Amino acid sequence: MKALVTGATGFIGSHLVDTLLEEGYHIRILTRPQSTTNLTGTHLETQEGDLLDPHSLHKACTDIDLIFHLAADPRDWGNKHTIIQTNLTGTHNLLDASLHKKVTHVIFMSSAAVYGFPHTTTPLTEDTPLHPTPAYGESKLQAEQLLWKYGIDHHIHVTAIRSPLATGPRDRLAAPALLPAIKNRRLFTIGDGHQTISISDGRDVAVCLFQASETHKSNGQAYNVKSFDSTIRTLIDTAAAILHTTPPTAHHSYATAYTLAYLAELIAQINHKRPPLTRHVVKVLGHTRILDISKAERDLGYRPRYGLQHTIADTVTWLEANQPKTL
Repeated sequence: MKALVTGATGFIGSHLVDTLLEEGYHIRILTRPQSTTNLTGTHLETQEGDLLDPHSLHKACTDIDLIFHLAADPRDWGNKHTIIQTNLTGTHNLLDASLHKKVTHVIFMSSAAVYGFPHTTTPLTEDTPLHPTPAYGESKLQAEQLLWKYGIDHHIHVTAIRSPLATGPRDRLAAPALLPAIKNRRLFTIGDGHQTISISDGRDVAVCLFQASETHKSNGQAYNVKSFDSTIRTLIDTAAAILHTTPPTAHHSYATAYTLAYLAELIAQINHKRPPLTRHVVKVLGHTRILDISKAERDLGYRPRYGLQHTIADTVTWLEANQPKTL
């Protein structure tokens, strides 16, 4: 079996490559010309290309049995057109290339952002109404809708995996922002900190993606994935203990935090730098959002392997070894 993996040099993608190599797959990874990779293996090859370059995607899809599409613009703040172009137009181009090269199996990395942040403590199933977050969530939902249409119109096997906030070793997005803020006691709690969120370890997501490719039950289906649930207060206290520091005690109301994030975004637009706090982060840390993963457990045999303590400890160890200035 030969698989094409887009986004293979990223956080979850690199863990997926590890998983596939362990399972005996031959892998081709799509890399942009300016990208570098430390991924190696006798059954691994690289192909330069870009999601917005259809010709390069046709080359990448040649002699491929299965596509794992993880490449995306994951920003929660920035130019909406750029985010949607990468996540939707890029997916469209890849699906067109897959049809041209007769690839009949596509697994798509979606996001819990398609649900938005409904005001409920009831776990969200795959049938929960979808009210996506701006830009990123919208682009993922539109890409899913395109995926389903291609599956029906062209009789190909398509699956989407929806993950909430993901972290773990190799995370270069969430952990390098949150852990230093906890260590330096800059992070504040929104509200009482009792809101509960679902979190994925990237290594678990990789296994779920692989499992989705191994069964016909996943055809035309979306699946939630997560590793554990945690209150924000427990998350902060656990991370502080692992970092050998006193947990930050500052807190703000949701309204205050949202206003601060809005102002930070305005200043960032002027300075052309990423804001230290975004409204999306306030929503993630300020709302209860729990995913129900019973469908993935039933259909795919998915079982989370990592809990809160294990994931944070491994993430800290990885950051200390690979990005020592972060902590």
